[in-house]
Order: sequence, then C-alpha cells, then structure tokens
Amino acid sequence: MSLDPISRFSDHSSDYQKYRPGYPDAIITYLEQNIGLNLKKNIADIGSGTGIFTELFLRKGYPVTAVEPNNEMRLQAEEHLGYFRHFKSIGTRAEATLIPSGTIDLITVAQAFHWFDTQQVRSEFLRIAKPGAYVLLVWNILQHKTPFLKAYQQFKEGFSVSKPYRDKADKEQVEHFFNGAEIIVQEIYHSRLLDFNELLGYFRSSSYAPLPGDPEYTSAESNLRSIFDRFEKNGKVKLEYDAKMFLGKI
Repeated sequence: MSLDPISRFSDHSSDYQKYRPGYPDAIITYLEQNIGLNLKKNIADIGSGTGIFTELFLRKGYPVTAVEPNNEMRLQAEEHLGYFRHFKSIGTRAEATLIPSGTIDLITVAQAFHWFDTQQVRSEFLRIAKPGAYVLLVWNILQHKTPFLKAYQQFKEGFSVSKPYRDKADKEQVEHFFNGAEIIVQEIYHSRLLDFNELLGYFRSSSYAPLPGDPEYTSAESNLRSIFDRFEKNGKVKLEYDAKMFLGKI
C-alpha cells in the first residue's frame, strides 16, 4: 500500500466508485435554504475522487468543477459523469487547483480535507473564491451504535491500526482552516442496506484494506463473512451514517 496521500487509493478506485456511500439530497436542500445556493452559482469540488459528491450536485443541474490529482480515481469520475454538460474535471492538487481566481461561489470537500495541507489550501481557496463565497467540508461518519456496526468497526481496526488511517473530521484542523470565522455544524443521518459482496467491496474501498492476492485478503474475507452471517437479515446488513458538515466563509 502506498503511503502517499495522492496514490494510496489508486488500486482501490474501482471499489471506491462502486461501493462507497453516496450523500443525502438533504445536503443540497440545506444549502439552498440557508445560504441561497442556486443554479447560477459555480461550485468547485476539491479532492473529488471518483465523483460521488460531485454527482450529487450535477444531478440537480449545478455546474461543478471537480479537482482530483489521482489519475485512476479521476478517470472513474470522468467515465461516470462525463455526460453531464456542466461537469469539468481538472487533474491537479487541492493546493494548486488551476481554477481562475475569484470565480467560485461554493467550494466543497467531501471525505478528503484531512489529506490537505491546511494553510496552503486555505490560501488557494481564498484565491479562487468570489467575495462572500462559502466552503463546505463534509465527512460520511459511519456510526458504531448497533452490534453489527460495532463488530465491523472492530474488524476494520485490525487492519488500520498499523497503517496511516485518516477518514474523519479533525476539529482542530477545521477550526484552523476557518481561522476564527463562524462555522455552522450540521449532521444528516442516512443509511443503506448491503449484501455480502457489496460489504466486501465497501471494505476493499478503504486505502488500508488488503486486496485479492495480498497475504491477508483470504482471512479478511472469511472473517468479514462470519460477521455478515451473524447479523444479516434477509441477506442484508444495515450501514448507518451521519453526513457531518462544516460550513463557513473564509
């Protein structure tokens, strides 16, 4: 597994596109009702990966410029979203987006901000933002409240304990980025049901997960199968998330 934050997901990009959770439409409704987001606003989705969060806005008719440095993940997004007329894809880092200065009304970062250089990306976001622009940072946080989710979390930690595992909001980093500005924090619950193959693909989408051919993969699949069989109902298990949002101006 690569430790480089750009290339570490390269071998996982297909599973990431297929099996990572989406985001609730309620996020867009919240933005429309609270900051006046409308179809005339320009959105930049930074660290856009395979385009999961980008697609949420494109399907509502919003113009989105997606910035992603990982070639494999970006190609997944371009193949999946290329038919949207208002979709633009740029292959570059968050700290140097190549977006023209002063052109963006809303900058979004979903499940990626923890990989950025906070000070450099703040300077870049200030450069591309229009006056009064907002920044939205989002993480899908998997809950650990049910017996299944607790067992799945314990299973995951067995693989991530010795590897750089970063997949959640860092309050200190977020506050440092906004530099004293007011931050609105909201959580929106959503869930989905997965069969075993989908659950296995979801696990494989993590950068620390072993892949077919790795020494740990067979035992990982077997252990995950045991967890699934303990908790499945009608061939499915339920994954529950809080989409945690940090919204503010910079």
